[in-house]
Amino acid sequence: MSWEEFKANVYRDPQRGVYVVDDEQGLNDAELRVVYERYVKTGALVVKPLERR
Repeated sequence: MSWEEFKANVYRDPQRGVYVVDDEQGLNDAELRVVYERYVKTGALVVKPLERR
C-alpha cells in the first residue's frame, strides 16, 4: 500500500484536523508518516477499515 493510499484510508477528525489511529490517538501528518514507515510499509500492520457511524 502506498503512502497516499494509506493516508486516504485513515480517518481524519474534521474538528481536530488529526488522523485517528488506535481508537483515540490523534496524529498529525508527520506522525502518521512514521506509523506508515514503521508498520504499514514493512507489512507489520494490517489496516481494517472501521464502519463510520
